[in-house]
Amino acid sequence: MASDLEIQTHSGRPESTRTDLLAIASAGLPGDPILARLDRRTGGHLARFLRRRGFKGGESGLLYQAPPGTLGAEYLLVVGEGEDPRRSWRSLADQAIGRARDVGARSTAILAPADGLETIAETLDLAAYHFHGLKSSRRTPPALRRVLLLGSTSAAAKAAVARGRAFAAGACLARELVNLPADVVTPTHLAATARTLARRHRLTARVLDARQMRRLGMGALLGVARGSEQPPRFIELVYRPRRPSRCVALVGKGITFDSGGLSLKSPDSMQTQKRDMAGAAVVLGVMSALRPLDVRAEVRGYIPSTENMPSGRALKPGDVLRACNGRTIEVLNTDAEGRLVLADALAHAAAARPDVLVDFATLTAAVRTALGPRYAAVMSTDEGLARSLIQAGADAGENLWELPLVAEYRRDLDSMVADLKNTGEGHSGTIIGGLFLREFTAGIPWAHVDFSSTVMTEKPHPGHPRGASGYGVRLMLRYLLGL
Repeated sequence: MASDLEIQTHSGRPESTRTDLLAIASAGLPGDPILARLDRRTGGHLARFLRRRGFKGGESGLLYQAPPGTLGAEYLLVVGEGEDPRRSWRSLADQAIGRARDVGARSTAILAPADGLETIAETLDLAAYHFHGLKSSRRTPPALRRVLLLGSTSAAAKAAVARGRAFAAGACLARELVNLPADVVTPTHLAATARTLARRHRLTARVLDARQMRRLGMGALLGVARGSEQPPRFIELVYRPRRPSRCVALVGKGITFDSGGLSLKSPDSMQTQKRDMAGAAVVLGVMSALRPLDVRAEVRGYIPSTENMPSGRALKPGDVLRACNGRTIEVLNTDAEGRLVLADALAHAAAARPDVLVDFATLTAAVRTALGPRYAAVMSTDEGLARSLIQAGADAGENLWELPLVAEYRRDLDSMVADLKNTGEGHSGTIIGGLFLREFTAGIPWAHVDFSSTVMTEKPHPGHPRGASGYGVRLMLRYLLGL
């Protein structure tokens, strides 16, 4: 889901390129020759402005209105260079979008180094994303239409821009699905989205209904689905390149609304539960970008999707469910439903023996308590896999922190009436969730990402407006491109 921006590489000089807003990253005068050229064109006015405003670099930005006829741009945005180039590029692109909106610019030019093109293009689309919702009034289209990236116009430069935009498009698709209300994004809607992506990107799609799930023994997923009038769906998407390097199975929790079931949530905590299908949104966002990015690995996406609702038919505390791998689960808390639907999905995915198994889920509130709003947790049975995902997250600006699968905590899942129960007795809720899921991975190298902490953004930061973040899509794509 790309933005409406027209982003082009351009060979023009920054001081003479005709545009409404010019944005550059700089350490300031006197060391920056480009800033010095711009200053000479303004007769020293720019340097005096920067001195008065105390510009010292960093990552803050100053907006300067050039004297008429001195520069090709009416406005100049100078953003300080930080120690981390990638962070500086994200800040530059994000501030360029924000300041263009402030001044009503229709066109913007950004001085973009060759090694920053991908990140800048990606961040431009991420920052330009706006959720329009279902408002009845006609929206006013944003003024900004065109962005010129000043520097190289080579085929490699254009390919870097296309890659950045593919990353962003996948993340913005995930954002849109999470931002939409639960009466729109139902399991049926997710299935329709998957079929659309399959047609568009030459994927193989298979959607199972309740009857087909019953044949496969998916009793855990069907148990959660009992309380809802919305029919559940189990979605499979497969991407096959010509000569796959490896096979990766990607599973995403698809609870399109979580009331807690009979273990009902409080009214306040229920307000945001349309987001509980964010793992499914990650899978769909990733699958949408594999063909544009020419990923070499085979990727199989799995989405177990249902609502978790209370009704006369709903799952009750104390009920025992049987997952498709034969393991039985005593359900003590119907609000710990995500691990139940993932149990069937992980077992089903593992039965096909992929090389790697990764799941994304808004599994526990405890992860936000542990890590705050800018880190998600990863737990893994494979040290190399965990390291690779953490590095991919660092490259994407999506932070991961590894939590241990503590062996001593496993006994908290022992049940008197079933193979295991769906909640533990201790306080390590996020780790207990990971230990539960591990029981269904059949020894496949596996990683679990609990991103309840990062799925929504309340305080905007570069490339992330308020609302759904699209977290996980760009992280996973970078991991896959490294295989």
